[in-house]
Amino acid sequence: MSVGPRSTSTVRLLIVDADVSSRRVVRKALEARIARPMLILETAERDAARVMAGKQTFDVIAIDLETIGGSAAFRAFVEQLTPTTVYAMGDPTDVQAAVACVRAGAADFIEKPVDGNAFARRVERQFVESIANTVDEADGLIGASPATRALSEQILRVAPSLGPVFISGEAGSGKSLVARAVHARSRRRNGPFVTLDCSQTPVDRLVADLSETDGALAAADGGTLFLDEVGHLPDPAQLALTRFLDTGEIVGFDGGHRLSVRIIASSRRPLDDLSGPAGLRQDLYFRLNVLTLAVPPLRDRTEDIPLLVDAMVRQINRDGGSRYTRFTAAAVQCLAGRAWPGNVAELRSALETLMALYPGDLVTADMVVPVIVAPAAIAAAPRKKLPAEVKPLWVEEARVIEEAIAAFDGNIAKAAAALEISPSTIYRKRRDIEEAIAVRSA
Repeated sequence: MSVGPRSTSTVRLLIVDADVSSRRVVRKALEARIARPMLILETAERDAARVMAGKQTFDVIAIDLETIGGSAAFRAFVEQLTPTTVYAMGDPTDVQAAVACVRAGAADFIEKPVDGNAFARRVERQFVESIANTVDEADGLIGASPATRALSEQILRVAPSLGPVFISGEAGSGKSLVARAVHARSRRRNGPFVTLDCSQTPVDRLVADLSETDGALAAADGGTLFLDEVGHLPDPAQLALTRFLDTGEIVGFDGGHRLSVRIIASSRRPLDDLSGPAGLRQDLYFRLNVLTLAVPPLRDRTEDIPLLVDAMVRQINRDGGSRYTRFTAAAVQCLAGRAWPGNVAELRSALETLMALYPGDLVTADMVVPVIVAPAAIAAAPRKKLPAEVKPLWVEEARVIEEAIAAFDGNIAKAAAALEISPSTIYRKRRDIEEAIAVRSA
């Protein structure tokens, strides 16, 4: 797997190789090539490597196949890692092992004896590309996908302008984060950023917020007012907003006091869908239709999910205290395979649930599956009453799988689609469950 650096701080690398001369070549080349602070750890023992990788997070791990015990052992090792970039090193004539390692998640297969300079250039390129392609995490936007990079470029183009910005995107896609990113990159970044939720605020309060001296518009003077779900604005509030966009003034100020506020509005619907008798006034529609941004749904940028998971897990760990929860690479791949109709907000909710269920643990793919099943698809078909007592996790997983199969009249393909896993995973899990039952009954 290949995951970008987590920040511009110290780069952490682990070299697993019983050959001391090979480790020395790799270390010297990295130290000479990488122009960033580095912490390079080495080990000649595979058991020590497992312990080291289990206790701390590395940005890059280089693993000698012979030291780790072959391609099968390499796969097992990688599956227990948190998302990071792993390189396999081995005999160039062993093509089968090289292919197996890449399929297991290796970013590349490095031929031995190692060309230290070539390897260091490969690692350097990884960091340079990731830094160039990743939207500034300080803005709350994370991703290296083409869709995210295009959005980032659009943000950079519209941010310096003083004109209104309209942001469209599905629920949970991150419209408020985009609004904050525009503000953070603008000349108003040192001013206030005020959010007004037009869908949740009472009508009288909305009108007051856009027309009175103690309202949200006045509070945003010198900065940005973000109108979330602007399509819910009642007509009197639309009139007040239109007047401000025309004159820079609000009714509550005497003597023609002008405010300096940039308006950023958002909606789950495209701006064109908001025009008409049941939507925005025509004059307001034209004033908002100046600079537009469309936030892509998460299903259109699934390659961003590992980076999002990494950032969210670190933030939740940081906010939650000392019990540090980690996710295996297989768990992250499981998360990345879901469609996430609720977008980034749903992904974060799932992570918070998993980290609450398994505080301080290493979260595996088997732990993830029961949490991210598609309840709506299963609930659409008849199902048996849920057991009231708490069961072991594998029992609950068995229940979820069997209820999904029953809900679709034994059609495993449809059940797998509803659970958002492959049919082969269902077959494997049923076999594992049968073995667990046999062990329990023995």
